[in-house]
Amino acid sequence: MRRLVTVVVIIALLGFGASRASDWWNYNVNTPISSASHKVPFQIDQGETPTQVGTDLLANRLIRSSLAFEIYTRLTNTGPKIEAGAFVLDQNMTMSEILTALQHGTGSQQAVTIPEGLPVREEANLVEQKKLGTAPNYFTAASFLKAAQDPSWRSTYSFLPAQAGNPSAPLEGYLFPDTYLIDPAAGEQGLIKQQLDQFAAVFTPDLVAQIAQPSANRPAETVQAIVTLASMVDREVNLDSDRGLVCSVYYNRLRIGQHLGVDATLLYALGRLTPQPTAQELSLASPYNTGEKYGVAGLPPGPISNPGKAALLACINPPKTNYIYYFADRQGVTHFEATFQAFISDQQKYGVSGS
Repeated sequence: MRRLVTVVVIIALLGFGASRASDWWNYNVNTPISSASHKVPFQIDQGETPTQVGTDLLANRLIRSSLAFEIYTRLTNTGPKIEAGAFVLDQNMTMSEILTALQHGTGSQQAVTIPEGLPVREEANLVEQKKLGTAPNYFTAASFLKAAQDPSWRSTYSFLPAQAGNPSAPLEGYLFPDTYLIDPAAGEQGLIKQQLDQFAAVFTPDLVAQIAQPSANRPAETVQAIVTLASMVDREVNLDSDRGLVCSVYYNRLRIGQHLGVDATLLYALGRLTPQPTAQELSLASPYNTGEKYGVAGLPPGPISNPGKAALLACINPPKTNYIYYFADRQGVTHFEATFQAFISDQQKYGVSGS
């Protein structure tokens, strides 16, 4: 009887172990790292082994286990099919989807990530820093800016406004931030075309029709107004949870006729991202100065950066709030207030970023 009990226990443990092993396998192979899309540029050099590729995928948070990746490539015989080249992968891809993508290398192409909230001039500097193109004819900031000033873009893309907010940067706001695979032979124009195409893919005709109608939390708007609002949001905050709240502040201020008072718009006129404007700079005569003492009322003439999807959607569908003020404390936490008294009180309590 004792022997029978021992056998039953062993069988039960083996079954439990097999079940746990199956769960581990399905979790690593069939469950993406994230349910949300987050593109990641990925490069495989000539001669890299599947083991090295798995290690790099793990380092880029595209898979959970390099061991599971190596086992999977052996079981499916996909290891030898992995090609060298540049790829754009996504954290919402399963391991099998990643391996399928890695079998189609694009050796002549390059991957580049353009962050949210950069003005055109900063995008141009980034393009130059990344050494896109082929030596010695790398893309330069000057050539990127020249391509972005080409007037023919306006006749190709209907969402571009007839009157640019910034004549020296007519595509400001519309060079969509994302991760791209670019063909060096297509030059800077090729990258700009991809960015404009991606803006069109995100800002669909349905969204254009939606913003033309007032909602409970915002008035009817134009594409330019939404992009301008979102461009300020992406310069002011980084968290998705804050973006809609900041845009609600802007709508509330516009509704009551209060100056927007956004330092980022003045910094745009000054041609820099940081540091904060000085007391003397606050009196700058510029349509991009939205300060309460010396600035102009309403929106600036156009976008001050190239916003991402989260900021655009936050300004299309803002929450209903009574907030009029906001500030970032020394820990980077954004506080929102409905009254000036509460605004000053919380600044004294938590401190202000940069002070």
